[in-house]
Amino acid sequence: MSTQTTGTSINKALIKITALLLALTLCFAMPFSASAVQVTGSIYTTSKYTQNARFDSTTIINGIDISEHNGTINWNSLKATDTKVIIIRVGCRGYASKGTLVHDKLFESNISNALANGFNVGVYFYSQALNEAEATEEANFVLKYLGGYDFTLPVYYDYEFAGVSSGRLDSAWKNKTLNKAQMTKNALAFCSTIEHAGYKAGIYASKSFFEDQLDYSQLEDKYSIWLAHYSTKTGYAGKYQLWQYSAKGKISGIGGYVDSNFVYQEPLAALLKNKIDDQVYTGHEITPDLEVNYNGTRLTKDLDYTITYENNVNIGTAKATAIGINQYANLLNYFEYFNIVPPPVTSLQAVSREPNAITVSWDKSSYADKYQIQVHKSTGWINAGTTENTSFTVTGLSNASNYQIQVCPIKTINGANYIGEYCSPIETATFPATPTSLAASSIKANSLKLTWKKQSNASYYNVYIYNKTTKQYDFYQTVYGGKTNYLTISGLNANTKYTFRVSAHKNSKDGLLLNSAQSSKLSVYTLPVTPTLSSAKSSAKKKIAVKWKKVSGVTGYQIMWSTSSKFSSNCKTSTFTGSSKISKTVKTAKSKKTYYVKIRAYKTRDGKKTYSAWSKTIKVKTK
Repeated sequence: MSTQTTGTSINKALIKITALLLALTLCFAMPFSASAVQVTGSIYTTSKYTQNARFDSTTIINGIDISEHNGTINWNSLKATDTKVIIIRVGCRGYASKGTLVHDKLFESNISNALANGFNVGVYFYSQALNEAEATEEANFVLKYLGGYDFTLPVYYDYEFAGVSSGRLDSAWKNKTLNKAQMTKNALAFCSTIEHAGYKAGIYASKSFFEDQLDYSQLEDKYSIWLAHYSTKTGYAGKYQLWQYSAKGKISGIGGYVDSNFVYQEPLAALLKNKIDDQVYTGHEITPDLEVNYNGTRLTKDLDYTITYENNVNIGTAKATAIGINQYANLLNYFEYFNIVPPPVTSLQAVSREPNAITVSWDKSSYADKYQIQVHKSTGWINAGTTENTSFTVTGLSNASNYQIQVCPIKTINGANYIGEYCSPIETATFPATPTSLAASSIKANSLKLTWKKQSNASYYNVYIYNKTTKQYDFYQTVYGGKTNYLTISGLNANTKYTFRVSAHKNSKDGLLLNSAQSSKLSVYTLPVTPTLSSAKSSAKKKIAVKWKKVSGVTGYQIMWSTSSKFSSNCKTSTFTGSSKISKTVKTAKSKKTYYVKIRAYKTRDGKKTYSAWSKTIKVKTK
């Protein structure tokens, strides 16, 4: 495809539209006669084209496909031409070995303008997929860009060689690491993913590619076929609904060459039915109704038509055919494909939780090869992954948060994925994260303030204190409110080691109480008891005799004296060991001077002193 186009989101009620129904959305004057057309001209080239005899009674519509390579388009000029169909590139995969997925930078502009100007729109993606996983990745890449647009034509899989020996698809075919069967599976995987997202799918390829690289017999009855054959007459034997006959067309509004297409409408274009939704496997024949309108008249089943079914028991693609009877005999023979999909999984449950992950399990289904798991986040349902097992760990979650999770079964047949309905979702939550940064402040002899880092979404915290007797952590107190991350602990013994831990808790919507692990321990000593200063007297020149009440369990004491009541100047200290001491005489610098005296106790542990608070101050005048 010389230039490639982009896409939009689709009205999902019309998304299964086929070439048979194309005229319903193309309500405009026929550019060619609808009777016995064999040779037609083109509005894009000067050549004449011989049409396949199968299209003798078919309306032929003019269409183009575009991409960023066509540059800026004059939409008013293009609208004035007889162009009715535009197929727009949404992106491509690079043909280098890395195969990077690239979004067409003019996709949004092209599709918005095409729809605003009344064109009938489809989209396509240029593929270089080497396997089904890459084809599925490409389809999901396309689907990201289709939301918000209302278009009615298919999403086409543009499968072709890059035309260079180093091309990833070219070299894989040349080296025989890729064959016709695998390339057909790749096309089926892309189209299946597109259709299961609610869009009509189609395949674009050249005549030789359909014949040599794809098994078109597996594709033509399921998907819209867009044939590329640059000739004035094609001998392609398969079915097709669009013919790209030239890459060198010219049209007003677009500079340079443009890809040129014939789009075919069947004579029964006035036929309308409702899309047959996916049907759930039951083990018995499935016979959905097929609603039929003809020339504006709602037909009556068993009076105007009957329905026959094919392959309508097992999982896979089934076919419903409406056959006209009575006055519609020989007029109506219309078929529609529909999918029979695996039944929902059962017994979905959460089996384990982590702060950022939830593991779920379900019963094995004999009708599924693998399962797809979705999690509901703030942006809606998100695909979490696919597994062949009956359990899966959903990762990347926020701690202490509620989530819904659902699972659907997938059965793969001939490269096509048949995706069942999602089971009823379960609602559960992740565990809170373990609190961190546990610390103590405002430490006193009988109390302290415990703090920790807030844990998002926690409902409350529990504080634990170590019991030396039982050698276990006893529950101390609950701190309600996930944003409150502190607690003042009182009633403690002075000069004593205490060890704490904290845990976070979350009330889950499924009724469970989810608890984090306890934090790392924090050990802290309370301060020694503050000594009571009994007296401070000057018994000799430049000397003060200090007395206090003994404090048990301490290493020693520190006396401070100063001529400032705030101990801001002429300040001296004397530190000494001996817990049993209750008096000491200190020497001052000046006589006949008023001094202020206070004392505190200390405890030495691992070479570090822990001091009590200072005692009350006593004023004394030296001799």
